Amino acid sequence: MTIETEHKYGGRGRPWHADFIKYVHFIANHPTYAGMPDAMEDGRVQWEAPSNRTSGRFKETHNKRRQWWREKAKSVGIEPDTANWISRTAKLIHPTKKKPCKICGKVAELRYVYPQQRLFGRLRKRLVVPSDYAFDMLEPISSLVKRLHKDFGDKILTDLPEVLATGDIEIPSSELHSIADWLTWIENVYIPLEPSILSPGAMSNAPDRFDGFHSDNICCRQTADKGRHKDNLAGYVTDRRVFEYWAAGDWVAADRLMGKVRTILKYDPCRNLHSGPCDADHIGPISLGFTHRPAFQLLCGPCNSGKNNRMTASDVAFLIAHENSGENVISWHSRRLWDLRKNSVGDNETALRLSKLLRENRHTLMYFLQRLFEAGHHAFLTTLLELGRADFEVDFENVHADNGLVRFDREIRTMRITKYANEQKVRRCRIAFDELLTYFAKENRSAFVIKVDKSETAFNDAIAILDDESEVCKMLNRDIGKALADKKTAEQKLLELLPRIATIPMAEVCPAQKKLQAAMDAVGEVLSEMWTHERFVRT
Repeated sequence: MTIETEHKYGGRGRPWHADFIKYVHFIANHPTYAGMPDAMEDGRVQWEAPSNRTSGRFKETHNKRRQWWREKAKSVGIEPDTANWISRTAKLIHPTKKKPCKICGKVAELRYVYPQQRLFGRLRKRLVVPSDYAFDMLEPISSLVKRLHKDFGDKILTDLPEVLATGDIEIPSSELHSIADWLTWIENVYIPLEPSILSPGAMSNAPDRFDGFHSDNICCRQTADKGRHKDNLAGYVTDRRVFEYWAAGDWVAADRLMGKVRTILKYDPCRNLHSGPCDADHIGPISLGFTHRPAFQLLCGPCNSGKNNRMTASDVAFLIAHENSGENVISWHSRRLWDLRKNSVGDNETALRLSKLLRENRHTLMYFLQRLFEAGHHAFLTTLLELGRADFEVDFENVHADNGLVRFDREIRTMRITKYANEQKVRRCRIAFDELLTYFAKENRSAFVIKVDKSETAFNDAIAILDDESEVCKMLNRDIGKALADKKTAEQKLLELLPRIATIPMAEVCPAQKKLQAAMDAVGEVLSEMWTHERFVRT
């Protein structure tokens, strides 16, 4: 293998390891992968087929290979569109179940054999091992258990059921009497069930890579892929409450800034001058209908817990000031109540009163959305989720704290067309729809739903408009409903429906949106009239 050949398979100045290049040619010429689209180009294996190629002769390779994987799945008895069908296929057909790392050449198993950090935490707690006892994430679980038995004796056998426990795997501890029994069970039963406290040597990545697996193994992925570096991963968070409460706002930008706070400002003092660690707190709680936007204050744990979903008079004044500067601080469904009563807040008691009213407004919103869901208007509901926000990558320049408020110099926004953007969209859909199914069934939820003629009339008008929608939307409603029926496959099926969701005719949707807005406006007016009701006034 010459240096020239190695650089031929390099990229961005980094040659691939010679052993990985041999592996590439072995896979490309193996009969298992016969018929792979665009396999070779001038004697070079076309190893990568990313989904974000927008030009060039290989821009369709990703889609062609996905179809190849679908046919391969069927040929081995795996039905496409079932849970994790493509990764299960990649693991099943792989000829060796091992692969070298593109960076260092170290060979890793593709099975779930490598311990995660939480398994080490369990071992330290159960065995009370010395602080300098060596754990290695690259040591397979069977080897680790054998070493622990050598060092700690049969005590490890009584601890293994708790150490290896997961919610999905039943451990027959009464049948496992010796270290040999345990090792046999781990190899033949536990590992194939892919326990959540273990990891594979390389994650599945079909159809982006020829063999269906990431080229960087677990040994190098965090250092070679800057996006997977521990510090960078910590900078990405998802506040699922914005999905659950159907809040408006730039959820991608807000989540990104929350992640920045976690990595950069976590140990800055909180706004109430307490020491950290602190979290990014919404000054206008999204659970009360405020938008999820990149504007936060730092609050320590006790302050955050004490605030919960209640506002103070200073919070309301802060939100009004931001609104006066042109920012949208409140979601469409809560705007009418906010506009009617925000200027009635003069102290903490009235701020708490408004918080309670906004909470009841949310209950009625969820009541309407649940009825829309039950009526099968799934396509319409997706238009309320602002899925297009995920089409942008957002970052922030010079994030810093100013008297407990999170500040930044500049927001940097770029378009992105990636698989992750689509995964974000379907996750938002799935969580939001799941919440509609369970919202009123949750324990200890005292829901006060406003039902008056004006709001019911507007809502029924929205239903009538949607009942008369085009056959295109009706078919999409049915397909989204089918996708949501099986939680295990919901996200994969929604992913395939995204192109159709993106082309929902807004001319049909907007009139229904206006009627739903009118229904919530009527709810806000009723709640505003209850400003002095004993339910909301602190006694």
